[in-house]
Amino acid sequence: MRKIPMLLLTLMLLSGCSSHAPTMQDVRSYCRSLSTESACDIQGNVCEEYSQVLLKAYSSASDCRKECEGVQQKMQSQMAMQNCLPLFDAVEGRCNEYCNANYK
Repeated sequence: MRKIPMLLLTLMLLSGCSSHAPTMQDVRSYCRSLSTESACDIQGNVCEEYSQVLLKAYSSASDCRKECEGVQQKMQSQMAMQNCLPLFDAVEGRCNEYCNANYK
């Protein structure tokens, strides 16, 4: 019976840890930490492109998200991009989270 209050306390503490808005550094670290296929040799470039997007100021979350989506479109001409689609999808999602949390 004593375990239930301790479990609830632990869950409350952990839930408070995830409520902060993602920062540019959070997105960059997330991008670099993702495991990619060995054929995706442009991960460093992809992470840098997303970092550049997040360094800019935007007038709205929508404008910011458009720039996040633009990274993949910009890099589509590179042959190696097909092997990196999971990376783009994951990091674009995190980039959009950044935009939604930091802009109205």
